[in-house]
Amino acid sequence: MPSRKNKRLLFQFYTVIYYISRFSFQRIADYWSYSLFVKLKIIDVNDGRIVTTVHRINNATPHVNRHEQIEMNIPKTDALLSVVLPSEIPTSPSSQQLLNRDQQDEEASDCPLLTPSPPPEQMHKPLETAAIFNPLEDTPLEMTPTEALENINSEDGLNAYMNIVNSCSKPLNDEPSSRDPMVESTSSSESGSDTNEPVCTQLLTQLNTAYHHLAPDAQALFYNQENGGKPPLVGIQLVVPKTPKDYRFMSWNWPLIRKTCFWSFMSVLVGCAALVIGVIATMPKRCDPPAEWWQGSLFYEIFPASFQDSFHIGDGVGDIPGIIMRLDYLKNLGVQGIRLNSIFPATHYPEHFSNITSLMDIEPHLGTMSNFTSLVSEIHRRNMTIMLDIPLHPFVKDFGEETFHSSELNNADKAVRERSASILPDVTPTPEPSALLQVLTVLSTVPSALEMPKPEVLSLHNYVTPDHVVTAAIKFWMRKGVDGFYLKGLEHYVKEKNFVELLRHWKTILGPYRILICDMAVLQDAPNDLVKNVILNKIDLVDVTLRVNNGTQDIKYQIGNITSGVLFEKPGNPWVHWSIGSVNTKRIASTLSVGNASIAVALLGLMLPGTPSIFYGDEIGLMDCDCKDHQDLAHVHNLVPMLWDSRDGSGVKFSSHGTIPWLTGSTKSSETTLTGTISEMAKLRHVTPGLYVKAIYKDTNGTVNCDVRYTVDELIVVERWYPRRNSYVFVANLSNETRTKDLSFLYYGGHVVVGPTSKLNRNVYFKELTILPGEAFVIKLDK
Repeated sequence: MPSRKNKRLLFQFYTVIYYISRFSFQRIADYWSYSLFVKLKIIDVNDGRIVTTVHRINNATPHVNRHEQIEMNIPKTDALLSVVLPSEIPTSPSSQQLLNRDQQDEEASDCPLLTPSPPPEQMHKPLETAAIFNPLEDTPLEMTPTEALENINSEDGLNAYMNIVNSCSKPLNDEPSSRDPMVESTSSSESGSDTNEPVCTQLLTQLNTAYHHLAPDAQALFYNQENGGKPPLVGIQLVVPKTPKDYRFMSWNWPLIRKTCFWSFMSVLVGCAALVIGVIATMPKRCDPPAEWWQGSLFYEIFPASFQDSFHIGDGVGDIPGIIMRLDYLKNLGVQGIRLNSIFPATHYPEHFSNITSLMDIEPHLGTMSNFTSLVSEIHRRNMTIMLDIPLHPFVKDFGEETFHSSELNNADKAVRERSASILPDVTPTPEPSALLQVLTVLSTVPSALEMPKPEVLSLHNYVTPDHVVTAAIKFWMRKGVDGFYLKGLEHYVKEKNFVELLRHWKTILGPYRILICDMAVLQDAPNDLVKNVILNKIDLVDVTLRVNNGTQDIKYQIGNITSGVLFEKPGNPWVHWSIGSVNTKRIASTLSVGNASIAVALLGLMLPGTPSIFYGDEIGLMDCDCKDHQDLAHVHNLVPMLWDSRDGSGVKFSSHGTIPWLTGSTKSSETTLTGTISEMAKLRHVTPGLYVKAIYKDTNGTVNCDVRYTVDELIVVERWYPRRNSYVFVANLSNETRTKDLSFLYYGGHVVVGPTSKLNRNVYFKELTILPGEAFVIKLDK
């Protein structure tokens, strides 16, 4: 059933037709020559058959109503149905008012729109007759021609016209079908209140009802009959679109298309999610600045004769196999680079270890070259590195181009003399002058000058290599796997004419992954800027010895001089190698005479920017030997044998039972509460950029990320920071008294990450900070 809105629109449409018809009849009354031809085609579909009914009225038979039915079995086709009214409709004030109604309802409705009225100058023309329905194209439907009604104004003519109208409301069959639009229209008109409407209104109502029930194949028949299959675009057109099932896209496999689109979308979504997750997973967990293996890592300096005596030698002197025994201890300590102080043969080793005789051999007390090869292999297997100290002074006389040690020259001359003596005696034997025959015999046995073998011409250049002695030593130990060299005493040769060329040559031999170390005195003694620039470009680490026996004020002064000096001007300049203890200084524990002082100072070295180095034994507070019977060995009193009692849990001492060490050392180390702090600090330094970086560089401008903030009453406070990271503060008390300070003007509070067990992993506040004698700890500040 039509909706209420559609009924209202239909009523408006029929009202318009009513006024148009009324106006037309007025025009007919004025012009008696008007003739009317009504041609009606109604198509009903019953069981696939098309029934065409033609009503014809003419002036010859005004009272006769011819009714014909033509039945054809034509398959249903898809087409559009056009309903065309006369192209010229006379205008009147009433119809014009109706045509100007609210068009919003017309646009929103399903009813067809009226075409505009004809121009005013055409209103005088009579109403042209046209078919209400146009036949379909190519339809072989035979239409009975209709005759014009000549006398419509007569009473008989008007009755004939009314018979046409009334015949439209009669059922076509005795038993009408429920699908018959005429029956539905008649029944609805009889039951409703539309019986009093004009005839034209009732006629159009029935036609509109029939229009909504037309079959698609009937529409095709009408279109194929006239106008080449296209309805004339005149008057009012009622277009019925194709049914949805007849469009091409309706034959597609839409369930499969929907599934394909859905799973394609899900696949793209899952792929994007996987891509995002993969990018996030592969992103570095930390955006820390890169550093080479020698930059910021912990080095450990060993005097081999005092570190560990192995069992298979057992002579009381430390050796290379003993170092191999303790590599795991060094690894657990957090050591990255092992530096051997002196392994070269020397007279009266180890008491006078500096009197070396060769740079390409190993002291027999330390082992063999095979032992050294094993040591290098074990160090590299633990992802550590090995460096050698090469004592240049006084072994190397100068940096002349072909100047070598005198002992090597003497050995070469001796080899030349020995080889000459082995050839000449067999060439010219001495004859006896008293026997002429013997002389002739001897002369006959001597070959001629042409047949005599030429003696080999011996020259000094055949036995002296063109490389410098240091160059030859560097090449030799590089082949053994050494990763770096400390050129000790290089400052004595800084003014040599070949210094720049040799230093460049040595660095070229080493390449970018092996390093050269020299003392800070080399830079200080450089004669000009050229030499200084070569040192800064070719040296990787500059050794700085930190003196700690003059108090915290002096420590601050030393650190300030280094951080504000030339080493921190450019990113490419050498890093600082901080040495707190060495073979040339006294033990820290003996210098400060404060419990925990040795470990506290070692932690201070790990807090400074650069590469820290620990001298063997300082991590346990080893003290100088008190050897009253060996006053002549005062220069080696700091090289006491290492104390291993219960240090690593193995119970193995420096030497085997019953073996006397080469130097009587201290029987105990200083007491400490900082056991294990060195390894914890080394781990923290390895993962914290604020501790291992040298400085912060931005736009080629460097800023040292280290500052000594407090040095009162032998307290020292050192801060390290890095952008967008937590800052770290080192606090140490190098006095013999407990200090309680209010340092809230510096910081508020933090968390202890390295320190004694009593404070480890606890929150501290600088409002009231208490530090015991010799105590040190590292605080991670709150952001």
